[in-house]
Amino acid sequence: MPSQLLNLKKQLQWSDFGAPVKTPAPGPGQRATAALTRSNYTISLNAEHIPGTKPPKFRLKDDVRISVALKRPPSFVADWTLQQASADQARILHHEQGHYDLVALLVRDMFIDLMQLKQNTYDTAQAVMADVAKVRALFDPKFQPINDRYDAANETDHGLNQPGQKRWDGFIQTAFTQPRNPPMQAPDGTMYKTPILTVLQQAGITI
Repeated sequence: MPSQLLNLKKQLQWSDFGAPVKTPAPGPGQRATAALTRSNYTISLNAEHIPGTKPPKFRLKDDVRISVALKRPPSFVADWTLQQASADQARILHHEQGHYDLVALLVRDMFIDLMQLKQNTYDTAQAVMADVAKVRALFDPKFQPINDRYDAANETDHGLNQPGQKRWDGFIQTAFTQPRNPPMQAPDGTMYKTPILTVLQQAGITI
């Protein structure tokens, strides 16, 4: 089966968070965590011997499978959140969607970089996996910092700063829709989109 990236675009529902967690609702003028979203990915890939090569050469097999995954736990929704007005619930869920989308975009960009390795030839299978590890090392350390920056008081403030939320909504939308410059396309002709870290850097945000 050809390489696949799964769950890039997933519309979160409160049911994805499991049974609501019983926590005290915030009092007047107080704040409490309404929900928490933590996403990561699962990955499966292999090196293969290139048929007919002597001495043997190796490459990344075109069966890379990466799936974006909502981690539960620690992801949760507080029970009092689901007792809020529908508009407030929608606002909170929208903010949590941003957390998922940011991780999904990082995973997408990692997947694209891994796909570039398919054109390389290596002397050993271990060398293939070493290059894979180098690519993953560029992205894995970014997951928590990008979520922390998204939540920062001077950014979205956990979704309470609506101008900040709209700004980050724009970053996410751009990364999903704006073609790379210079253009770069997948083997099927699909244009690759601008990496999320590039979008943030262009806005003066370094992760």
